[in-house]
Amino acid sequence: MERLSIAPREGWPARLEARGFPIHTADGPYWDESAWYRFTVPEIAALERATAELEARTLEAVAHVVSSGRWWDRLRIPPALVPLITASWEACEGQGAPSLYGRLDLAWSGEGPPKLLEYNADTPTALIEASVVQWDWLQDVFPARDQFNSLHEKLVAGWNDLAV
Repeated sequence: MERLSIAPREGWPARLEARGFPIHTADGPYWDESAWYRFTVPEIAALERATAELEARTLEAVAHVVSSGRWWDRLRIPPALVPLITASWEACEGQGAPSLYGRLDLAWSGEGPPKLLEYNADTPTALIEASVVQWDWLQDVFPARDQFNSLHEKLVAGWNDLAV
């Protein structure tokens, strides 16, 4: 994995806003066009394995919380939400309601396993950032290259699964 410097695109804030991403500098620079990362195929495969494993462990944790009924207070889940969470989980045979997306924020140097910083599944702005805005940047800066990101395709498939 390499972190490489690059000059930001001319007028990038307006471009992001036009694509529906106005929070590019919320509380300081959120979107940064002064650097980009280059990954190898084995590095992408390692990240995909880690994210699949983390997603599986997350579902196991939810299953444990729901089945034991002991962790709601410790996790500060409001009592009024417990029946809704439980019903959602049980409605899909212990797998929870279908999920369209979740964002795993990872720290990784390219060596050893990635470390989970946060699992965020309630902020839809990540969808705009990781699919539309990132793709536009790539097409503007490196139009002959591709990215290891199948988010758009997975969202389309997910919506199709939910429509059935």
